[in-house]
Amino acid sequence: MVIATTPGDHNEGGMAVIHMIVYQEAVLRQKASRCIEYIQEALQNRDYETMAIEISELQYLVRQLQELERKEARRQQLLSIIRDMQRRGIQIDFVKLGEERNA
Repeated sequence: MVIATTPGDHNEGGMAVIHMIVYQEAVLRQKASRCIEYIQEALQNRDYETMAIEISELQYLVRQLQELERKEARRQQLLSIIRDMQRRGIQIDFVKLGEERNA
């Protein structure tokens, strides 16, 4: 039996996804850290308007980080399913899935 599905860790596509997620998370964390610095600076300067804007930006970044975390959890769950299928002798044809989607 051959089942088509999405790529996993065992190929270049899966590794590219991991690197992309790690990079995105690093960028978002860096932006969040800067927001916190700006919030502290605005608080010290009693610039409450800027502080409110930065808090809003920080909340947005937190939502983005949470979404990345959810995506990674779903990816790990999918990889677990794929490994289980492979242990049971079910072959997974990634190329076939791509061809079916493009048809």
